[in-house]
Amino acid sequence: MGLMNKILCKLAGINEELQQIYEERGICDEYIDKYRALHSKKLQDMDCLILAGMYTSRERYSESQEMIDRVKIGFMTDDTIKGVYYLEKMNLLIGLKKGEEALDIFIKNQKFLDIFYSAPSQKRRAIAYYDTAAVVLAMNGRLEAAGYYYQLEQKSAETYDITGTYPKLTNVHMLKAAGNDEMAAEEAEKTRQYIENYDSYKFAWQKADFIRMLDSYMK
Repeated sequence: MGLMNKILCKLAGINEELQQIYEERGICDEYIDKYRALHSKKLQDMDCLILAGMYTSRERYSESQEMIDRVKIGFMTDDTIKGVYYLEKMNLLIGLKKGEEALDIFIKNQKFLDIFYSAPSQKRRAIAYYDTAAVVLAMNGRLEAAGYYYQLEQKSAETYDITGTYPKLTNVHMLKAAGNDEMAAEEAEKTRQYIENYDSYKFAWQKADFIRMLDSYMK
């Protein structure tokens, strides 16, 4: 690991062992458990939200809920904490198939979230927000609005997802969430072939991880 990587890992609260696990296997269960152990003495709000997101991605929903419950949102809460909190809470509810609850959070905070994730400092995270918004809206039959956020994700992906994978996954997730099982299955097969044939992912584990995500969306 080069000096700059060591510095960046330290700033992010990640040690060399964690970085090595990530490079070899990605956000796996071992990575998550070691991340939590590394931060266990003093979990900050952002640590809790990072863990919540990772737990949700591995379908460890009760642990994700535990982390989210540790974060208290109030009038004086920092905007970054608020923005990530609402995003991770909606993602958890999507995983739990609680579409109406996710929609309630989205509607109450839509103006704030739209502004927050359009800020220059949040451009890289915006693709995740647009994905979540599109799926939440699709789950609740609001297909025109879902399409709007999907288009925003596609535009964001032109800059921040050079692989082109995330919008394809979102499209499958939206179709399945909206109850269009036949089209979802067709698009899932196209997306599976795309992932399997794409040979420029940065890490060797990414293909398998994207396939895992795809399969989870089709459950």
